[in-house]
Amino acid sequence: MEVKQGFPRDRGYGKVVLTLGFYDGVHRGHQRIIKEVIQEAKRWGGRSSLVTFRPHPSEFFHGRPLSLLTTWEEKKEIFKRLGLDLVVALRFTAHLASLSPETFLEKLRRTLGFEQLIVGEDFVFGRERQGNAQWLEENQSRFGFKLWIVPLIKVGGEKLSSSLIRQWLRMGEIEKATQGLGRYPTITGKVIGGKKRGRLLGYPTANLAPYPEKLLPPSGVYAGRVDLKGKFYKGMINVGIKPTFEDSSFGVEVHILGFSGHIYGHSIKIELVSKIRAPAKFTSPDHLSKKLKEDRIRTERILDGLDFSRGGSHIS
Repeated sequence: MEVKQGFPRDRGYGKVVLTLGFYDGVHRGHQRIIKEVIQEAKRWGGRSSLVTFRPHPSEFFHGRPLSLLTTWEEKKEIFKRLGLDLVVALRFTAHLASLSPETFLEKLRRTLGFEQLIVGEDFVFGRERQGNAQWLEENQSRFGFKLWIVPLIKVGGEKLSSSLIRQWLRMGEIEKATQGLGRYPTITGKVIGGKKRGRLLGYPTANLAPYPEKLLPPSGVYAGRVDLKGKFYKGMINVGIKPTFEDSSFGVEVHILGFSGHIYGHSIKIELVSKIRAPAKFTSPDHLSKKLKEDRIRTERILDGLDFSRGGSHIS
């Protein structure tokens, strides 16, 4: 997969089948569109391509960061796994935001020369969101491309969207978020030094420094799968504060079952499978240690059916 930053300067891409969007989470609805792009490119002998933006448009307009389901690195990994040929990342600036739908499409046609465009039925673009799927349908002949519109996916009567999945994740509804994403929600980051309380309790943990733009679930204890150097382990994850120790600092730590070793400075990925319980304050470290034993048993039961012999993105 080739990745380009900004509008390409050359025109050596041949027949391009294109889709557009921010694609946070690359959820099941996004995957449906991307798979259509890839299949059509193969059928037509063209190049499957995706144009996305950095940062998220709402971050630009509202002037504050948006917590995201996927970091840029995670998105690139998923795009590659799905099989895209080309990804173009455009910097979302005041100039880009000011472009009318006509001007933006003309610029894309000049730089990418796409001949087919595939979007979801709720797609909007251009200055003040003036362009949408209906506008594209009415103007495809004028701009010289063939348009395909992909129907939305609905979950429980609601339109599947990145916003809906963010809402589920903020509420700790891991199973719903997993259903929407088509894979487990993740926490990624580097292992940093901690206060080593877990080791004293008999449950040593790796403390994580998550990416600041990453949306995290609410405080609590979770069962998950840990990707460490390409090998997968069961994990018991604590997200949030540590009330027993009157520590109000927010953090992420994971007890990796069946692993011992020094991994400071290493990047790891946690796949959240289920929430075990909410945070609680215990009367003593001994009482917390007993609860952690129960948490470990529950973690084992939840994760017993998963395959830990291989990787995989759980993309459906």
